Amino acid sequence: MSASALKPARRWPRYLAGAFALLFLLLMGGILALRAALESGRFTPRIKAEIENATGYRATIGGLGLALGLIPKLELRDVTLSTPGGATPGMVAPRLAASISLRSLISGGVEIPSVEADGLKLNLDPALWALPVTERPARDATAAPAAPRRTATMPQIGLVSLRDAHLILPGSKGRDIEIPSLSIRGISATSASDLAAEWLFRGITFTLAGKAGPLFGAAPGTLPPLGAITLKAGAGDLGWLLPGLRLDGLELIAPPDGEAKLSGALTRAGNTARLEANLGEVGKLLYGFTGPLPIEARLTSADASITLKGSVARPLELAGGQFDLTADVPDAAGLSGFPTLPRGLRGAARLEWRDAQHFSLPRFQLTSPALVANAALNLTLAGRPNLTGRIDVSRLDLDALTQPPTASAAPAAPSAPAASSGDGRVIPDIAVPVASLMALDAELRLAFSGVTSRTLRQAAVQTQLRLSNGALALTPFNMTIPAGRLAGQINVNAAANPARYSLNLRSEGAGLDLAALSGALDGLGLRGHGELAADLRGAGASTRAIAASLNGEFGVAMVNARLEQGKAMDALSTVLTLLAPNTQRLGAIDLRCVALAFGAEQGMAQSRALFMDSAIGQISGQASINLRDESVNGRLNTNLRVFGLGLRAPVNLGGTLAAPRIGVASGAAIGQTAAGLLADTLTGRIATDPIGNLLGGSDRNAAADCAEPLRLARLGAAGAVPAPRAAPEAGQEAPPWPSLPALPSPVQDVLRGLGGILGGGRR
Repeated sequence: MSASALKPARRWPRYLAGAFALLFLLLMGGILALRAALESGRFTPRIKAEIENATGYRATIGGLGLALGLIPKLELRDVTLSTPGGATPGMVAPRLAASISLRSLISGGVEIPSVEADGLKLNLDPALWALPVTERPARDATAAPAAPRRTATMPQIGLVSLRDAHLILPGSKGRDIEIPSLSIRGISATSASDLAAEWLFRGITFTLAGKAGPLFGAAPGTLPPLGAITLKAGAGDLGWLLPGLRLDGLELIAPPDGEAKLSGALTRAGNTARLEANLGEVGKLLYGFTGPLPIEARLTSADASITLKGSVARPLELAGGQFDLTADVPDAAGLSGFPTLPRGLRGAARLEWRDAQHFSLPRFQLTSPALVANAALNLTLAGRPNLTGRIDVSRLDLDALTQPPTASAAPAAPSAPAASSGDGRVIPDIAVPVASLMALDAELRLAFSGVTSRTLRQAAVQTQLRLSNGALALTPFNMTIPAGRLAGQINVNAAANPARYSLNLRSEGAGLDLAALSGALDGLGLRGHGELAADLRGAGASTRAIAASLNGEFGVAMVNARLEQGKAMDALSTVLTLLAPNTQRLGAIDLRCVALAFGAEQGMAQSRALFMDSAIGQISGQASINLRDESVNGRLNTNLRVFGLGLRAPVNLGGTLAAPRIGVASGAAIGQTAAGLLADTLTGRIATDPIGNLLGGSDRNAAADCAEPLRLARLGAAGAVPAPRAAPEAGQEAPPWPSLPALPSPVQDVLRGLGGILGGGRR
């Protein structure tokens, strides 16, 4: 064959190579041109408009890009989605990228090897995703439904992956879910996808593994079939639920057909509580299973257990639920570290709900040696949560409930002295947590009886609790103790800043039997009945802050009482020793009346009545207490006759509530005492004189002295007053001192004047 005949046949490879080169150049040129167009923002408005038309949300796109490679990757930067006019976007994505196979496009298919999202922040607050009706994507209701796409044209996604994503849950701050990584593989219309996810919530790592799919091609409104799903939670700190509580682990296994099982363990203070639950065939709920769905759970720690058993009639609606709860705690030591439950507790309750907004507790019973209670409650969540019902407690041993469980037998160590607070204050600094009062409204009938403690033999409380928008009222508030009855009302306004408190309380009948309160008053030594009246208001976040802002009145009134050995007698003996050193210790003293009344303004309490009339004389005066620093300042005027001595001198009060000081100017005290003794001796007056004569008037009625202070101490209310003292008959003189004759009246006048010079008279 000639050479000229072979030349055309040898040229076709060159032409083919040239054609491929030209095609490659055109393709690369097109890709470069597309990249330049994307980065210049030419297509950004169009892509933004397509997203908004498809979703109804407003979109922003910071930029577009195309990463070159064997498989080009389209990138969207700084993407946000928000409702029209919304200030806070519901989604923020610094980077979204999708790679597209050119080969699949040429062949007529859509193959997406990967979809990536970095730093995605998705806020699940419903308010950020609520679209006005006019902004929702328009759909032609009359248009015929589109025919299902052929499987070959449906996209095939090799991998969807999220890195460093955040899900922001509705509600308070600090409830974000961190997702370090989440991946879904093999999304298609023909095969199942492998689910593999990992995320972080409050320091606890969660992992999800399972199968789902095919994810594409399912009928409209239905979910693809799911295989077995396993959810695990690693160990972590649950101190935000309960200080010191830790999660040892949690695992949920949900097969496609069969009961889901949940197991886990919690630890606190060295004790472990284990959880086991059968959740029924929850997997079927995704495919229209209507129920009922039986559920059973059991929490055990040592030999203590809590069991929950019941069912949900309509689980898809979360409606028609009925569960029975039982608790058995034979040994409280097994639950040490967990919320304290009394030893020997048996409990039973039934929880019912009609729908997700109406719950009831028609039966609730607790029985133990320290606590017996029952209740019936209803909770409505429609609108503002509202709780109604009753709570009855027929036995409540406060000491047994607060006493820690008995540890194993061990040699008793010597008791150490009680630790002091270190700040020298009587009023404790205790925070008053009232923020929870803003969570719901309530109207409850409360009845407590059989309340006992070390310092309270028996007490009962009955009240009606009303709570509305943070304003709490306990009215009427009735309290019965062995000493007597108290009645009034208590109010708390948690909506104010700071929270405000008011107390209006008054004893009923003859008052409180102080002998029955001897334990509570820690050996004060007073015997008789004391009438208590209080009308106080304050504000603050702690007990000391409330005391520092206190306004109102407080009073205590006593008639025909008795002072025996105790702290009050010790204080009186201190006064007598200051006035007359080496005075013998007194025995019991009859008290005709005692009246204490204080008015407070912004934490400054000033006495309005400070008066005592007794068998040895009268004490009156003024005192002030600064409740901000608990300092005491005052002055007592004594007019006493003890062992034949007339003691008339001012006594100063100082110090603090924790360490009060009683003092007197010694020179004045000795002068007044000596003058009284000399005058009494020379004039023939003896200790049996009527008490009214101590003040220089033989016809003075001491009952009148008690009436006004008692009225002030009762805050204006009427009450009993001591019987009038018998005044001496006209012309009757006091019997003379047995060893001395009576002196003429002029001599008595001179000696009384001498007593005034020595300090016994008025100044």
